[in-house]
Amino acid sequence: MAKKDRTEDLVQDLIHEEDWKRMNATAELLKRGPEAVRQLISDGLCAENAALRIEAAKMLGRIRDRTAGAPIVRLLKDPNAAVREAAAEAMPHVADSAALRALVQLLEDEATRDTAAEVLGRLKDPGALVPLVAVMKSQDPTARRMAAEALEQLADPLSVDAWIEAMAYPDLVDIAARSLKRIADLRERIAEILDRLRDIEDTVALEEARIGVSMDLIALGRPAVTELLEALNDGLWVVREAAAQALGIIGDLRAVELLLDKAKTDRDRGVRESCIKALGEFGDARSIDVLVAAVEDRTTRLAAAEAMSKIKDITVLVPHISLIKTMKSDRDGLVSYLGGLMLDKLEKMTGQSQKEEEDPWGEDAPVVKPATGGEAKG
Repeated sequence: MAKKDRTEDLVQDLIHEEDWKRMNATAELLKRGPEAVRQLISDGLCAENAALRIEAAKMLGRIRDRTAGAPIVRLLKDPNAAVREAAAEAMPHVADSAALRALVQLLEDEATRDTAAEVLGRLKDPGALVPLVAVMKSQDPTARRMAAEALEQLADPLSVDAWIEAMAYPDLVDIAARSLKRIADLRERIAEILDRLRDIEDTVALEEARIGVSMDLIALGRPAVTELLEALNDGLWVVREAAAQALGIIGDLRAVELLLDKAKTDRDRGVRESCIKALGEFGDARSIDVLVAAVEDRTTRLAAAEAMSKIKDITVLVPHISLIKTMKSDRDGLVSYLGGLMLDKLEKMTGQSQKEEEDPWGEDAPVVKPATGGEAKG
């Protein structure tokens, strides 16, 4: 069996002169998850070689691990323009709350405020709302206005009180008035969309309407999230389903906790299933316990199996190998396929076969594979 490459060597290989070395390093680092992230941060982002800092930032953006957010923010101060651009491109994929706070603080530094404003404009992340509101009270008028312009792009209903307070600053009055009107229009638009579901009694027509409503809500994007979270508690099941579907596609992490709760507790099976499917869109490791329980329920088994297969941090699957092996032998072909897919991922991570062991002396004993080869997928 070939010796496994050390992660620190793979990081260095990202700038190797030979193409195949760079390609191998990229593929292997993508498989290694948290281990690769730690090494890319310590050896890549802090490297003296600017080319390696660039490739490490790009690689972390591909892996999409949010623990890399704050370290990548620091690269926005890098003296090399190409490094700063690589960091800016990675930020939408790694920004967590700590990274967003650090990013907003750069608005108060004359040397970095333009870069920070540009990145915040790309992100449009509601997680920046609280730090942006704080900077809107800054004594620095330029920082204050830049924060207001970034907050305006969020159009988040939760910012209403902040905009009312901002009316006290003459330089922010126009932005505040514009933002308050936009938020009011957004709320009215969401209410109109959801109301289309309230007077339909025919089941077929209701399902068609739900699909259309979900698509219209998805088109509104992140500014709709606050209202959609409220809609998850609506008294009408079809409204809750439409909200869950839209939240999953929009992909705002604020929805995860409430979707987890509704996936467990909602009285309607269809809503629970919609919440499980939405959780699958996030691939968030926090959903593992809810999904494991849902797999045991025949009514939500398929949706839960699909969501489990999309979890990004596959280490959380390890304690549930026995269950996944059971899924692999499920009568439902799709559940069986998804179980096998997860076992293959675990095998690649550990380097050991996770498939069900069979009696080597039985009639159905498998043929021994060569030590250097892998079993081809049919």
